[in-house]
Amino acid sequence: MRLKPRSLKSLFGIAAALFCLALVSSAYSADSVILLLRNGDRITGTIASQDTNRIVLTTPWIKELVVPLSQISKREPVPPAQKPPSPAVGAGATAGPASPPLASKPPTLITGELTLGTDLGFSEKNRQLYTGRAKLILGYRQFKNTFDYDFSYGENAGVLAANRMDGFAKTDVDLNRRVYVYSLAGAGYDEIRKIKLRYEFGPGVGYHVVKITNFVFNTESGVAYQAQRLTDDTFNDSIFLRLAENLNWQFNARLSWDEKFEFFPEVEDFDVFRFRFETNLRYQLFSKLSWNLTVIDQYDTRPAQTVTRNDLQVRSSVGVKF
Repeated sequence: MRLKPRSLKSLFGIAAALFCLALVSSAYSADSVILLLRNGDRITGTIASQDTNRIVLTTPWIKELVVPLSQISKREPVPPAQKPPSPAVGAGATAGPASPPLASKPPTLITGELTLGTDLGFSEKNRQLYTGRAKLILGYRQFKNTFDYDFSYGENAGVLAANRMDGFAKTDVDLNRRVYVYSLAGAGYDEIRKIKLRYEFGPGVGYHVVKITNFVFNTESGVAYQAQRLTDDTFNDSIFLRLAENLNWQFNARLSWDEKFEFFPEVEDFDVFRFRFETNLRYQLFSKLSWNLTVIDQYDTRPAQTVTRNDLQVRSSVGVKF
C-alpha cells in the first residue's frame, strides 16, 4: 500500500500535534503550585496529574497527595527566585558579593461565613427566635487568626426566651508540622442565665493529630482565666485548666461536619468545672450558600441561683461563605 503525499502530510501534521500536546501536558503536570484550601491550609507541591474532580500532588513528605477540586479556594504558581541585576564592573572596580534573591511574599488567606436562622410561630401563643453568627479566618504564613461572633434573641408568648451574645478571638502559630501554640480571648453575656458579663483569656499548646486534605483533628491544652458578673452584681472568677479537641471532616463536595469540645476543670477544685460542646453539619446548596444544623451544649457546675446547670441549643440556619 502506497500513501499519497497528501496522506503523508496529514499523518505528519497529526503526529506533530500529538507530540506538542504531550510536551504541553508534561510541562503542565510538572508545574509547582500553591493550593489554598477552604479550611485555611496551604499546600505546596508539584502537579503529578489532574482531572475534572481532583489534583494529585507530589510533595517532599508524600509521593501522591489527592486534593479534591471542591476543597481548593485558590491556586497560585510558586514564584521563581528573583535576583537583582548585577552592578556593572568598571576599570579598577571589583565585583562585590552577590545579593541574596528576593523572597516572594506569601499570600494572605481570608475566608469567612455568615449564618442566619429563625424560628417563628404565630398562633394562640406567638414565638420568635432569631440567631446569627459571623466567622472570619485570616491566615498568613504559620499564623491563623479566627474571629467568631454569635448571638440569639427571642420571645415566647411575649416573654423573653433568649438574649445572649458571645465573641471569641483565637490566634494559632504553627511551630512545625504538628505542634502549635495559641492564645484565646472571649467575652459575652446571657440574660436568661443571669450573666451580666463574662470574659476569659489564656494561652496553650496544640497538636495536629491528623491533618490531611479532607480531615483535620487537633488536640489542645492550656489554662484560662474566667470571670463572671451576674445580674445581682455577684462576681466570681477563677483559673481553669483547658482541655480541648476539634475536628473538621469534608465527606464530599457538598457535605461536611465539624465539632469542638472544651473542658474547664478549676485548678483549685476539680469538682468545679465547665464545658462547651458544639457540632455543625453543613450541606452546600450552591457554591456560596449552605444549610446548617448546629447543636450547642454548655454546662456549669456553679451557675447563678435558680438557673439550671445545663444549657442545650439546637439551631438550623442558612449560611453564606465569602
